[in-house]
Amino acid sequence: MTTSAPPEIIVPAKSSSQEVLSRLFPGVKPPPSLLAPGRVPNSGPEATAALLKALRDNHERSHVFFNEFSFHNHSVHHLLAIYALGAPGPIINAAYENTHLDHMRVAFVAPEKVTITDDNFTEYLGNDHYYNAYLDYFHRVVLEPGATISTILEKYLFSPHYNVRKPHQGEQPQMLNRFLEILIHPIIHAGYGAEFGIPGLIAEGLAWTSVHPAGATTLITRLLFTPTRTTPITELEQQGKLPRYVSSQPAWMPKPGSRLRALNILSLMLRDPRFGSKVLDKHEYAAMLESHGEVINKYGEFWDCNIESQEDLEERVEELIWAATLMYGVGSWDGNEVEYRADFFTAHIVTSVLFIPSICAYLSRPSQTKLLRAHFLTSITWWLVRGRPGFALKGLISQPLPPLSNVPSSKYSNTLPGCQPSASACALPSQTSPFATTPNPWYPILADALVHPNEHLCKVQRALAHFNVLYGHRQAGFVLESLSKDGVKVDPEYAYLDGSVFLRVAWLTGAALGWVTHGEDNTEVWNYQEFQKAALDELELLKSQGRA
Repeated sequence: MTTSAPPEIIVPAKSSSQEVLSRLFPGVKPPPSLLAPGRVPNSGPEATAALLKALRDNHERSHVFFNEFSFHNHSVHHLLAIYALGAPGPIINAAYENTHLDHMRVAFVAPEKVTITDDNFTEYLGNDHYYNAYLDYFHRVVLEPGATISTILEKYLFSPHYNVRKPHQGEQPQMLNRFLEILIHPIIHAGYGAEFGIPGLIAEGLAWTSVHPAGATTLITRLLFTPTRTTPITELEQQGKLPRYVSSQPAWMPKPGSRLRALNILSLMLRDPRFGSKVLDKHEYAAMLESHGEVINKYGEFWDCNIESQEDLEERVEELIWAATLMYGVGSWDGNEVEYRADFFTAHIVTSVLFIPSICAYLSRPSQTKLLRAHFLTSITWWLVRGRPGFALKGLISQPLPPLSNVPSSKYSNTLPGCQPSASACALPSQTSPFATTPNPWYPILADALVHPNEHLCKVQRALAHFNVLYGHRQAGFVLESLSKDGVKVDPEYAYLDGSVFLRVAWLTGAALGWVTHGEDNTEVWNYQEFQKAALDELELLKSQGRA
């Protein structure tokens, strides 16, 4: 288990001047892409003022991780998500002060007061004790005259110099690798910076990236920066110790060089006997890479993703969004009468893919290709870690959509809990219609996400709502024609996939976490305290076994 205990002696980080803070957090800009999510109207300038005050305070006050298990500081993600959904100042203030400040780790000076420079940039990568040293470095980068988000992201995430250097040039930075690490969080953080045009968040996102590990070496760096394979990619493979079930390829596997759509790749992976169906935990992600990294890379190579035009980008982003929604949303559904699992880990596939368009707006076509491929590789690995659940689309899509009533035996009602409002006799379509009181289920879904104390719910619901805007018009069977061109067996469940899936998943997610706007308690299924308790219990077990 990776832990991240702070140094024994903590020296709080030095505060930035107000002039520097105002340059790092000058305000918010419109979305940089038509594929990026729009924003809901809020109450006026006080909402933006509350947001910027909290962002600046967090920048000065808090570390990237809030405990020894590398749990991320989510305050920025929470605040920007609800701001984009129309939260007024009082809700933004309460979200920051009541749900984050009580457990943040103070930002501290790097050991020996190290200053990160171009010359020693690689020496402290992956060590979060140096977070503020990297943050200071990226302050200088983003505030340098003439610097742009495009030039910064291209250099530090996609250039060979910051990924795979020649042996005599020192440690391999592998920055794109780190960008997708620890449950895909750095891309989310930098993605907010790209979406809202905030230099301070670009600096934070790259500092986050710098102190994350490079654990996905078997995937991202190997596939995207060293395409000519000369050495085994894992220690097990190098030693010739890969289990036979991993090294033996099914006869039905497509030939090397085949190009497939993302959903067909998921179908093949569901059939592949080399992957298990056991649900693994966060810390077992590395074990999956070690044992199955080569197999996952082969699937990644199949994806037909080479961005040469805006049309290419739009098509591949849509593929990623459908795949993400299936891996989390449909994969969490085991039937209408049982609890919706709302898998916390695959939910991050959804919340991170939301930012692909905003980041890609600043990238060259080759870098867009690398980013999409890196995200797809990471996503399918997390899906495998969580047991690669299948996609029971026929069963899910056959259920009535809210606000139409579902059967009484359903675990979650399509009617919101509590007292029901009554419609006027003149209301459309009729006084007794459920549409007269709930004309658009997205309204209560998003309203609940604004005030729910869990910081992940608003991110998931915002993403799903935006996906519905983009692709909610897709009718059942829309995907079959393109999938049939790949020359592989198409999963018959895909015939039922349509644009209603985003609303269905959002409603189930809201119900699973509790409708707090309608009197239900927070079910706490995504609360950090539960994950922290599990991590502490596991650490004690490892200590008792002499393994920690």
